[in-house]
Amino acid sequence: MKNKIYIFTFSRSDYSSVRPIIKEVKKSSKQNFKLVVGGSHLSKKFGYTVKEIIHDKVKIDYKIDYLSQNQKFIDKNSNKIFQNLMKIFSNFLKRKNVKKIFIIGDRWELIPLVLSAYNLKIRIIHHSGGDYTFGSKDNFYRTITSVLSDVHLVGNKIHKKRLELLGIDTKKIFVVGEPSLLNFEKNNKKSKELIIATLYPSDYEVLNYNYQIKNFLKFLNSLDENVILTSPGSERGSEIFLRMIDKDSKKNIQFYKNLGSKKYNELMSKAKIMIGNSSSGILEASSYKLPVINIGNRQKGRLKTKNVIDCSFNIKEMNKSYEHVKSNRFLNKIKNITNPYRQNNCVSKILNILNKDYIINRNEINQLKDPLNLI
Repeated sequence: MKNKIYIFTFSRSDYSSVRPIIKEVKKSSKQNFKLVVGGSHLSKKFGYTVKEIIHDKVKIDYKIDYLSQNQKFIDKNSNKIFQNLMKIFSNFLKRKNVKKIFIIGDRWELIPLVLSAYNLKIRIIHHSGGDYTFGSKDNFYRTITSVLSDVHLVGNKIHKKRLELLGIDTKKIFVVGEPSLLNFEKNNKKSKELIIATLYPSDYEVLNYNYQIKNFLKFLNSLDENVILTSPGSERGSEIFLRMIDKDSKKNIQFYKNLGSKKYNELMSKAKIMIGNSSSGILEASSYKLPVINIGNRQKGRLKTKNVIDCSFNIKEMNKSYEHVKSNRFLNKIKNITNPYRQNNCVSKILNILNKDYIINRNEINQLKDPLNLI
């Protein structure tokens, strides 16, 4: 069919953005989408997060279990897993005669997928371009994905401007906001004894992965409050983190491989503080007026609101930030913050764009424009 579009989700992080879109799609029989699920969704080690999709009563059209045979290459031979995924995705796209795909975010898996789609002249619609995370290789993966995509959905006007500076035609960029914000769960009662924490491996730090998670756990173990600690995703360094969490977590820490979008948002609405380097501390936490201690460089470059305090992996600095975000002065300062990633009618805008038939001519000489207008 003319408007058939394949939506890909590989992890709990991108599903939190896909989820509100799929929920809206379910309301209409006119939408013609196919949902493709893969990656850590199908991995028990990372919480088998496909359970959330099943719980949401969303039809899964296709499963691509590429991690079971390739997880071993993530830390030791990333080129090998990229090579294998190029073959897997190319075969899938050709076999299903895919004409249009929709992807969200900056996961490493997007690179073999978009390269395969681009070379097969498949239309690529991407959400999340123009965002920056200088402390993670995801920053490069996101930018490469943007350059190869045909249509761009972005969180705010800053993201749009950044894409324009890459040479992407402004007519192909649409400011729609962040769909993950529609998972919002309202709760007026904050718990003084609850902290939510997530730490992902950060690529560009003075400390290696071992010391990153060691210092983080040492800090969490020193707290009096109950800590809900969630697992990192499937990426380089995660195996080290999971081993250390299993070994060094104390009684005040409850570890969950996966909470699901609904439960995670409920906890954000109740929590006293968020600690770590999860993108949820940047994108969603301001909707809950939730103080965030953002550790390390992973989220560096992202647009942040006043509820976010940056600090290093130094334990003394973590403690200082912790005392700061608990203060009445700080809490009063963030009472009236607004979320810069929120846009009205976000999902409706996304669906309107997905259902348009954009004519993409891959034989055009002018795929990217010169932002300096020198040619």
